[in-house]
Amino acid sequence: MTNHLNRRAMLALGTGALMMASLPAMAQSGWPSGSVQLVVPARAGGGTAGAARIVAAALQEQTGQPFVVVNNPGGGGVVAAETVRSADPDGQTLLFFHSGILAMHHTGAIEAVPLEDFTTAAAMAVGGTYALAVAADSPWQNVADLVAAAEADPNGVTLGVQIRGSTHFMAGLLMMDSGAEFRIVDAGSDADKLVQLQGHQIDAAMINTAGTLQYVESGDLRILGTIAGEAGRDPAAPDTPSVAEQGYENVLYGLDFLIMGPAGMDDATIDAINAAFTGVVSDPEVAAQFETMRMPLTAIPAEETRARLEATDARVAQTAELLGLN
Repeated sequence: MTNHLNRRAMLALGTGALMMASLPAMAQSGWPSGSVQLVVPARAGGGTAGAARIVAAALQEQTGQPFVVVNNPGGGGVVAAETVRSADPDGQTLLFFHSGILAMHHTGAIEAVPLEDFTTAAAMAVGGTYALAVAADSPWQNVADLVAAAEADPNGVTLGVQIRGSTHFMAGLLMMDSGAEFRIVDAGSDADKLVQLQGHQIDAAMINTAGTLQYVESGDLRILGTIAGEAGRDPAAPDTPSVAEQGYENVLYGLDFLIMGPAGMDDATIDAINAAFTGVVSDPEVAAQFETMRMPLTAIPAEETRARLEATDARVAQTAELLGLN
């Protein structure tokens, strides 16, 4: 009992220290000064929207100011991005998205240049993966089965993605690595793909693994393989080999959540936002919620964020050119 209490006390002190560390930055900048909008370019029900709501609730408790999640999937995310890009650079309107915005730029979905037309105030590495999923009654048991079906019937197997987004890149990598020709279908956000997959409107889809597993557990879907920035298995789905592990070694694609504001934000506001988001992501209670979602997050140090994004941007640009998506 004593050890348990000591551990809880240490966690509480650690959390308090993180939150206190963010207070000077917030006090210096005056951020947040009223309600903050976290604009999410996706429908409610997907992994990004769920993550935004967890973070918003924690930030509201930490700062005492309202944090409102605004789901705006219009134009495949274009409307949300433009809303933030044209907002006042005071940090009160922020984009809560992921590094898929780089893919959107390099495929022409958005004209704005993410690394120039936005300010990236915070970044968080997503420990989860994406799933290549099918309906539970599908005849395909693994990636090779799906590829064989596509080879036997070129363009006859529908693969749901969000066109010009990260999942489109993942599908393109699978097609390049396997030589199979899938019929790529714009199935919208992850929430939309889940509905269409269960309704047999599409044969397979690229969907975040965390959101897919509950449907696997209910017996509605099956995961053929997972996709991440590395070839290893997702700890949340240890019995499912990754797509790379099944022989498609170049099908690697990782994501970071990005907190972006308009260009021209001042350093004090950026520092305050970074400290606040880093603090809540490092909070054990918040971390536990993301573990429950099977989507562990790790705050990326501010001094490493720019170089990491530039490296990712270069790889995405190269992949877009190879796939003919640019």
